[in-house]
Amino acid sequence: MDFYNIPIVDYLLSIGEPIESVGHNYYQHKQHDSLKINQRKNYFVWNSRSSEKNARGGVVQYLQIMYNLSLKEALSKLEHDLEGKELPKVPKKSYAKAFKYKVKEVFVPIETQRYLVAKRKIPNRIVREFFSYDLISQNENNEVIFKWFKGEQVVGFTKQGTRPLTEEEKEKYHTKRDYFKYVAPTTEENTMWGFNYMKGTPKHLFFFESEIDLLSYYTLFEEELNQQGNYWLMSINGLTIEKIYSFLKYGLKNLELKINCESLHVCFDNDIAGKQALNKLQHVEFNLLTFENNLPKNRKDWNEELQNKK
Repeated sequence: MDFYNIPIVDYLLSIGEPIESVGHNYYQHKQHDSLKINQRKNYFVWNSRSSEKNARGGVVQYLQIMYNLSLKEALSKLEHDLEGKELPKVPKKSYAKAFKYKVKEVFVPIETQRYLVAKRKIPNRIVREFFSYDLISQNENNEVIFKWFKGEQVVGFTKQGTRPLTEEEKEKYHTKRDYFKYVAPTTEENTMWGFNYMKGTPKHLFFFESEIDLLSYYTLFEEELNQQGNYWLMSINGLTIEKIYSFLKYGLKNLELKINCESLHVCFDNDIAGKQALNKLQHVEFNLLTFENNLPKNRKDWNEELQNKK
């Protein structure tokens, strides 16, 4: 039995767990309202215990953290609970066969420039530079578009809102973010890609949690980066380590990383999740290189570092 693909809501309801619907495809625990379940994506997050092991995931992790079970005990409980039962299977996620960039861009991206410069403190000169590379644009809804280039082709994009969300909108979108953010669906392969900027044939690779952090780091260390020369800045939109492997695989095949790569830098947030991801990567060796710790030292993320410096 594939224990890691069990529909979490159906299983928890079948064993009498006190969860309740709080909106389309969303549930929460009646006794722990910070424990949220996304039925469509088939996972839970226990926000108030986010620093603990197994505070997010599927049914296995739920049983481990809720009942303090070992992995073996959780799997044994699942086997017992599901004996003779037939739960609906989680539908396999579908992907587009090909990606088509259909964003209606505006000619004068005033709101994007205002947001990136006034709110995020990225210099207008650098914002204009990335616009000139066609890496950033603005759509008709005044949202920033961060384009995912793979070679000369756009294979995906991220949308970033430029006005703060109201509390009602946060509730509607089930988010704690202050600004709307959306990752456009793309092909299965390119789902493991992201916004990136490359100069020359890269020797020094830098990985970030977000596009804003990438631009902030570039602002802070533009001179040092250009003195080094030949670098590659990449946003993986969160902490999906598999995206880093995807970039490395592409680099080995197309950019001669095996010959050229000299350093790898982890530029994630300076928080528990970022440190855990860093620790995981530091146990990985690539081309006889180890991943270096480039977490911000004084603030949570690189945009906070930039704003603090400004």
